[in-house]
Amino acid sequence: MKEEEVLNLAKKFEFNANEAFPLKDEASGREYWRISSETESKILCYLNPSKGNHGDFIKISESLLANNVDAVKVFHHDEKMGVTIQEDLGDEDLIKIFNDDNKDSLIKKSLDLLVSIQQSNIEKISKFSIEELRNQMNLFKASFCKDFLNIDPDKSLDRLIDSVCSNIQNQSWKNCHFDFERRNLILNKHGTISVIDYQDMRIGPIGIDLSGILVDHYYPYEENNVKEYLCYYADISGTKDISYLFEALKWGCIQRNLRILGTLTDLYVSQNRKFRLKDLPLILENTIAISSDENFITDFFEEILHALKLKMSSL
Repeated sequence: MKEEEVLNLAKKFEFNANEAFPLKDEASGREYWRISSETESKILCYLNPSKGNHGDFIKISESLLANNVDAVKVFHHDEKMGVTIQEDLGDEDLIKIFNDDNKDSLIKKSLDLLVSIQQSNIEKISKFSIEELRNQMNLFKASFCKDFLNIDPDKSLDRLIDSVCSNIQNQSWKNCHFDFERRNLILNKHGTISVIDYQDMRIGPIGIDLSGILVDHYYPYEENNVKEYLCYYADISGTKDISYLFEALKWGCIQRNLRILGTLTDLYVSQNRKFRLKDLPLILENTIAISSDENFITDFFEEILHALKLKMSSL
């Protein structure tokens, strides 16, 4: 949309904004705009109704807020227009403000928030099936390997995906944000962390969200560092078995990373969207590192890493 269109939409919801600024791009196709008047600002979110709706986001928002979780207040919604007017939580997302001095505090606050989400009572939330989680990883084979890199998948990849499915099925399943990473966490004016973009929340394996915050897509994977924060999570969640938590995180991380690598390259191949392509090499390197002790990493994985770096240099 253009700024004039956004301002006109805001007026239809009786918010007389005089400025509108585009915010972050999302794989979901949602457009976020900050709309500002002389006295306040709000967020307008637009999603083409032919591509989806805001129903799940609104339902989950209400449940999280009712459980005292720092989430997003939705003031107005028009299903036919595909528009919501939401609370403006500010610009202090953890991607922007994260540094060596505040890292420890912000990660622990994020884990506190994660436990609150996992323990919330969210009505009528659906549960992932193992087949859904498998199909998400299969997109890595189809889009990332074949379509993006023009490489035929090795059988070791099928064995890895089978092992992921087997292991995540046996870990604890709770409310799962499904993209619990620094991009979707905001330090609000109260000094606590608010969560956003939770429209895909389902009941899922705990390792997916744990890996989202502890196996960062923007830093190399460090096992000792991850295990230190798992100790903190163990204390606040009441799950004392660190070995169990690490295994849950590891398999959740592999599922999450294969899914994201496949999704991001599918967006590029099918829609020519270069959304976050620059993140691909580190995501793949972290996936290789965390799964290396399972004897699934063969020359094939080094082959696709080399091919990926060549591909990225040509874009």
